[in-house]
Amino acid sequence: HATVGGGVGGVTGENFPPDVEAEANSYFQRLYSNQHTVDNTVEMLTRFRGSANRRERDIFGCMVHNLFDEYRFFPKYPEKELRITAVLFGRLIAHQLVLSMTLGVALRCVLDALRKPFGTKMFAFGSEALEQFKQRLPEWPQYCQHLAAVPHLPQAHPDLASLLGAAGEQRGVSQLGRDEPSMMGGDNG
Repeated sequence: HATVGGGVGGVTGENFPPDVEAEANSYFQRLYSNQHTVDNTVEMLTRFRGSANRRERDIFGCMVHNLFDEYRFFPKYPEKELRITAVLFGRLIAHQLVLSMTLGVALRCVLDALRKPFGTKMFAFGSEALEQFKQRLPEWPQYCQHLAAVPHLPQAHPDLASLLGAAGEQRGVSQLGRDEPSMMGGDNG
């Protein structure tokens, strides 16, 4: 039920050829049926993104596009598939496979999920995704401020308490990190 071509806040809205769509979907099927690990999939996506072969670059673009396009359906995912998706989502951020506006969309999806009540499926998704890229948080001081405003986050990530506590104290002061996408408009704090 992923529709391609609508474009999701900065994710390219290209129409991918049907054979590219089919191949991209086959990689997701292998991932969800345990034929591929998330690590295999991330390695493949890294290779495809830098490939000289246009078709491989298109498959990379299609897979990333479909992942973002599916975000609104994540609450309907079974737990196992949602967990796999969360790890993949977080690793795309950790391995710098999404950049600029697309990175902004990815980070906003995670923040949005983390704002859901503790114990919900979507909070679990956000928490698992965050776990994958938490080593990059110091690059994004303003994002850390948004995270610091989520009251139940330290419960799930006590290891981030000092980083987020420091960020909370800098609220309204810190500048965007060098490559940090702006989260303007998403702040309900």
